[in-house]
Amino acid sequence: MKLSTKFEHQVRRIHKLIEQPGSTVTWNDRIPDPDNPAQNRQIDITVIFENRLTLIECRIHNKPQDVKWIEELIGRRLSLRANGVIAVSASGFTEGAILKAREFGIVLRDFITLTKEEILSWGKSTTVNLVFYEFQNVTLTFKVPVDHIGPSFVNELYRLIENGTISLSDLYNTVANKIESKDLKEKIASIKADLNLKKEFIVETVLLRELVFEAELVLRFKEIPVPSVCIYGSPDDTALKRNVAVEKVELGDFEITQAGDEVTVALDLSTVESPPNCIFRMVDLEFSRTVHIKDAVLLGRPKIHLSFARLSLGVQFVA
Repeated sequence: MKLSTKFEHQVRRIHKLIEQPGSTVTWNDRIPDPDNPAQNRQIDITVIFENRLTLIECRIHNKPQDVKWIEELIGRRLSLRANGVIAVSASGFTEGAILKAREFGIVLRDFITLTKEEILSWGKSTTVNLVFYEFQNVTLTFKVPVDHIGPSFVNELYRLIENGTISLSDLYNTVANKIESKDLKEKIASIKADLNLKKEFIVETVLLRELVFEAELVLRFKEIPVPSVCIYGSPDDTALKRNVAVEKVELGDFEITQAGDEVTVALDLSTVESPPNCIFRMVDLEFSRTVHIKDAVLLGRPKIHLSFARLSLGVQFVA
């Protein structure tokens, strides 16, 4: 995804959080030109509330945006009969742009990155922990509806697991989904579960579809740093007077956006690498106060690495 697109999505998430209830916030919108309805005009973000249209245009450039862009937006508001325009610049605005916008009613928004000292003064940092289930001493006991098997039967089972025909991740996730972390009184627990394979397999003429999963389950936690906080608001306001903050979590495009006690979370888990024999279960967010999580968006899923090196296989004969 292009940097400009990511920036627009960031701004969209902010406005979904801060706009009035009932507002419709749309990214990359197309609206008909009032003077030529057959021609759609592209807008970075639109906000519609009670038939009032606000245009939000975003720029992520290296230099502060100048008066020329503000004049373009004045013309766009007039041309599209919009009720308001918000100009969002990642790099701020020149003094001339601020004066022109103030005179013509263009709302300006930018970001200020807090220093470490300011983050302490802000006092609303979030602690982010990843929670994993680690499976140790795993034994898979396949239920076999016969009283005898060939000498290479277990080796064939290992081969099916090694090449992914029998999916370890499916089995581990199925077991993990049966367990609620709040039910784990200790960080380690012995577990046993009867499972069905997602599809049946025939090994040496023997039909396989059921097994018993036994293991020791260990809770693992990994704290993820939140190295920066950006405050969103008017260039007229200092950082700590602004009400909207975006915490950048050190995990891809993971962001936590706060406006007062309202919070949205954009979860990018695509860079999460589970430790060996672990299943990622959840993100645990610890806030310094009571908050309402208004929305959570999943941007990417975690990678899973499962090993069968310490896996034991068994066979149970059933009638």
